[in-house]
Amino acid sequence: MKHKWKLFLIIPIVTVLAFVLLQSEGYFASGKNTDDNSGNSVVQTVVVKEVSKTKIENIISLTGTLEPQKEASISPKVGGKVNRVTVENGNRVAAGKALVFLEDTDFKNALNLNHATLQKAEAALTKAQSDHERFSYLHKQGAVSDKDFEDVKTALAMAEADVSSATAAVSSAEEALRSATINAPMGGVVANRNVNVGQVLSPGVPLMTVADISSVYAVVNIKQEIISQIKPGLKASVALDSYPDKTFTGVVDIINPMASKSSRVFETKIKVDNKDGLLKPGMFAKVEIKTGGAEEVTVVSRDALTDREGLYFVFMTRDGKAVRQQVKIGRIINQLVEIKTGLVPGQKVIVTNVNKLKDQDSISIADKEE
Repeated sequence: MKHKWKLFLIIPIVTVLAFVLLQSEGYFASGKNTDDNSGNSVVQTVVVKEVSKTKIENIISLTGTLEPQKEASISPKVGGKVNRVTVENGNRVAAGKALVFLEDTDFKNALNLNHATLQKAEAALTKAQSDHERFSYLHKQGAVSDKDFEDVKTALAMAEADVSSATAAVSSAEEALRSATINAPMGGVVANRNVNVGQVLSPGVPLMTVADISSVYAVVNIKQEIISQIKPGLKASVALDSYPDKTFTGVVDIINPMASKSSRVFETKIKVDNKDGLLKPGMFAKVEIKTGGAEEVTVVSRDALTDREGLYFVFMTRDGKAVRQQVKIGRIINQLVEIKTGLVPGQKVIVTNVNKLKDQDSISIADKEE
């Protein structure tokens, strides 16, 4: 029993000693591996390029939306049931083209009724005029009292008023009949058609739009800080994602003299020729307005830039190491990028393999700079 108690005491001690020995062996093995890895660190060969200055034209970059140069909302002047629609979205129409026909039977009947009323009024007027002439002669002869003559004069005035009213009613009925045919007030392209045969319309309900898109407006908002630089007649370029290889030219045409009360920006319209019909109202546009003159800016090659979480960086060289430097970028000019802060002309930045580099990586600079 005594030997068993000693055995139980020895086993934990041996276990602890074995654990300590294993840990020490692992530590030295780890240290050896670390030394081996540091000795085998990779040195990347890179190409550097000098930060420089260049002159670029003063340009204000904006985003906007295309809208028609002119457009007309088509709606009926009179209510009625649609009998025929002659156009679809996208159809080109000339001014005066009939777009929608309403059922016109009721309008024709109303016109006929008003014509009949006018004829009766004209007949009554003819009789009243005759009575007036006769009573006027008799009144001068003293054969008719003043009261009777006044009654005849009143009857003539009422007959003239009835004719005038009936004439106006006929004119209104004719206009209503003409309005049963809804015509295009201008030439252009049909858009947003919202009318079908059998539909009962009320006056003023929008049916479609006719838009003149031979020229379009790129509508942008100008901040108050730069509105003084924008003037009618300035040239602009317009780019769209739909046509990545095309740039459209335009000119500043209309500047709203009053800023929006909510956003304090000035709506500005840039007129762009659209003879080929490629530009569609509602498209998103990237606009550059050329304000004139040129300025000298600091630039680097686009190959020098790398980005992370919306921030931009370049790698400079220092004592055989790649040193990451944050920069603030501006405009992109072909293969160059404007640097607003973070670099000065004459400094050198790495332009190869920047997406593989990490801060403080060992580097070797190629003999020939780009």
